[in-house]
Amino acid sequence: MKNVSKFLKSFALISLILPTFLMADDEGHVPVGTRQMSPDASAQMELNQAAEGAGEESQPSTTCNEKEEARCGFIYDRYPPVYYPNTYHWLIAVSALGDQVEFEDGSVWKINSYDGYKALNWRSNDPLTITQNSRWFSSYTYKIINKNTGTSIEANLFLGPIKNGEYTRYILAIDPTRGEVMLTDSTHWEVSSGDSYVFRDWAINDSIILGSNTGWDSSCEAILINVTMNNFVRAKQF
Repeated sequence: MKNVSKFLKSFALISLILPTFLMADDEGHVPVGTRQMSPDASAQMELNQAAEGAGEESQPSTTCNEKEEARCGFIYDRYPPVYYPNTYHWLIAVSALGDQVEFEDGSVWKINSYDGYKALNWRSNDPLTITQNSRWFSSYTYKIINKNTGTSIEANLFLGPIKNGEYTRYILAIDPTRGEVMLTDSTHWEVSSGDSYVFRDWAINDSIILGSNTGWDSSCEAILINVTMNNFVRAKQF
C-alpha cells in the first residue's frame, strides 16, 4: 500500500511537468525561420561557425564557479527570475521523453536524443542560458545550460515564443548601418561587426530571444536569436 501511495505521488509530480505544448500545434507561437538568409550570408555563416568551433575546441571549458561566479552565484537562492540577467531564462516544462523543453516565453526547443536524460532531471523554474553549440559535426545550433545543475543539452529552436506574450521580445527599431537594434523591452544592442552579414537581413517586428555569447568577440556578452530568420548575432548592450 505504501508503494502504491509513493507511485501515485510520483505520477502526480510528473503530471505537473508534462508538456501541454506537445498536445498543441504551433498556433499562437511566433513561426521559426519564415524568412531565409541570402545564399552568400548563409555560406559566410557556415564558414564562421566552423572557424569558431575550432577555436572553442582548443580552449579549456569553464564552469559557473570559475568564469561566471560573480554573475550567477545568487541564482540558486530564490525566485522570481526578475533578479536574473536579461540573458537568462527559466524552465516551464520538460516533455515526458525528455526530447523537448519549454521556456517562460513559450518557446519550445528540441533536444539531442543523447541529452534527454539530463533534461528529465531538470525542475520547473530552473534558470537557463542559451549559447552557441561549438561541438563539431553536431546538427544542433545551440546549447542550453542549466545554472542550477551545471548540466547542458544540445538543442534547436522548434517553436517560437508566444505571439505578443509577456516575455516575448520584438525588434522595435533597427539601424543596419550602425549595427544597432532596440527591442520592445527597451534594451539597446550593438551587433558585432563580424556578424554584420547576418544582421543586414533583419527587420522591424522580427522576434528575438536573448542568449549568452561564449564564442569569439568577448566584448559582446550576448547573442540575439532571431526567431523569424532562425539565426543569431553576437551583441553587447549599451
